[in-house]
Amino acid sequence: MSEIQRIVEHLDRILPQFIQDEPLPGLAVGVVYDHRMIYAKGFGVSDIQSGEAVTEHTLFHMASVSKTLVATGMMQLAEEGVIDLDGVVSDYLPYFEMADDRSRNLTIRQLLSHTSGLPDEDDFAWDRPEYDEGSLERYVRSMKDCKLQREPGQAFAYSNIGYEILGDVIAKVTGLSFELYMKQKLLEPASMLNSTFLKEEAAETDYPLAVPHVLGLQGGYGAEPSSIFPYHRAHAPSSTLYANAVDMCHYALAHLSGSSTPRGDGKLLLEANSYSEMWRRAASTDYGDILEDMGLGWFMGLYRGRRVLSHMGRDTGFRSGFMLLPDEGMGVVFMMNADYVGGKILGSAILDVLLGEDVPYVQQSLAHHLSQLTITSGVDAAFREYEEIQQSCPERFLVIEGEFNAGAYTLMAGGWLQEGIRLLELSVQIFPGSSNLHDSLGEMYLLAGERALALMHYEKSVELDPEHAEGIRMVNELLQSN
Repeated sequence: MSEIQRIVEHLDRILPQFIQDEPLPGLAVGVVYDHRMIYAKGFGVSDIQSGEAVTEHTLFHMASVSKTLVATGMMQLAEEGVIDLDGVVSDYLPYFEMADDRSRNLTIRQLLSHTSGLPDEDDFAWDRPEYDEGSLERYVRSMKDCKLQREPGQAFAYSNIGYEILGDVIAKVTGLSFELYMKQKLLEPASMLNSTFLKEEAAETDYPLAVPHVLGLQGGYGAEPSSIFPYHRAHAPSSTLYANAVDMCHYALAHLSGSSTPRGDGKLLLEANSYSEMWRRAASTDYGDILEDMGLGWFMGLYRGRRVLSHMGRDTGFRSGFMLLPDEGMGVVFMMNADYVGGKILGSAILDVLLGEDVPYVQQSLAHHLSQLTITSGVDAAFREYEEIQQSCPERFLVIEGEFNAGAYTLMAGGWLQEGIRLLELSVQIFPGSSNLHDSLGEMYLLAGERALALMHYEKSVELDPEHAEGIRMVNELLQSN
C-alpha cells in the first residue's frame, strides 16, 4: 500500500466516526501531502433542515483563517514598496486616530503581529450587518474614542481590530476595495476560484454556502441553525473569507510551492525573503504547542518536532483550522458549520495520520457525550456512563472544562436547570480547582432558589480566584441579604 493510499484510507476511517460521535452537522477536510492535494472531502450536512450533503466544494465561513491572507497581501505590498512594514499606520490612513497619544506610533508590523496594544473587538455586530464598501473606513474612524491596553510593541495580545485597520490600509494604498484586492492579487493567483470575502458573491457561486449552527436542544442536545450569520463588511479582513476544501488546498500549495502559483505579472505569490520575514518569530503567545509564537499574521510552533505555521478560526456557527508544515510539503485544512466542537483535537489527529502515527479515532468530547445522554436517558444514566468510561476507556474521550460549562448552560437555557446543576456538580469533581465552574454552580443554585448552596459555591469560586470580582460581588450580596 502506498503512503498516500494509507493516509486516505485512514482518514476515511476516522473522520466519518468523528462526525457521528460529535453533535456536529457538517465537516470538510483537505490535505496536501508532498506538495500534492491528496484529499478533499465533505461529511455530514451543510444545513440540518435541508439535509444537503457537505462536499469538498461546499463553502464555509473561514473566520480568523482570513488573517493569513491579509498578512500575505501586506507582504506583497511591502515587496512592491507600496508600504513599509515599520511604517506608521497614520501615514497610510491620515484619519486614523485614537484617544491615546501612543497610537500615533503604531506600525504595520505591530498590527500584523498582534503587538500593537490594541484591544480586541467584543461586538462584531453580526446581528447588524453592513454591506457597503464604506463600512470598513467607518469602523476605523470609530476608533477615535478607544484607548490602547498596553504600550505598543510590548507584548502579544490578540486583536481583530488591528486586522480591520490593515484591511483599510490595503484598500487606501491600492485604490481597490479590500475584497477586490484579495480577489485579484491572492485568490485568483492561488487558484482559489470559488473563494471570496463578500457574502453576496459566495451566495452566487455554483456551490452551496454552509449554514452556521449553534448548540441547542431543538431536536435533543446538538446542532440547531443559528439565527445569525457572521457577516459584516467592516470585519471582512479579520473574518469573512468564504472558501471550500479544494480552494484551501490550492492556498496551501500557493505557500508551499510558490512556483506553481504565479501572480498575474509572472511573479510568485511571495518572494522567498518575504516568507522568511512573515514566518519569523515576532512575539511569544504563551498558548503553547503549534501556537507558541506569533509571526506576521501566522501562529508558529512545533508539532512532533516539525515546524508548523497555522491559524485557527471561530465565529458564530463556524470553526476552522489551517496548518502548514513547510519543511515536509504538507498542509491541512478543516472547516465545520458549528462553533462548539473543538478543532485542536481534530487537527492533531489529521497531522498524526500524515506523520504515520497510529490514530484509532479522534477523541470524543466527554461533555457533549454526557449532555446528550442526559437528554435522552436522564442525568443518572449520564453519571453511570461517566463511571463506566473511567473504568474502561478514559483515553477515548476529551475532557475540556469549558465544554462542561457550556453544556450545563445549554441544558439550563432549555429548561433543564436541575440537570445543568448535576452536570456542573460532576464537572467540579473533575476540575476541583476551577473558579469558573463554581461560579456557574453558584448562579444556577441561585436560580433554583438554593441560596445557601449558591453562597457556598460563590465563596469557593472566590477562594480559588481571589480577584474574581463578580464572585466577590455575589458573595457580599448574598451575605447582606441573609
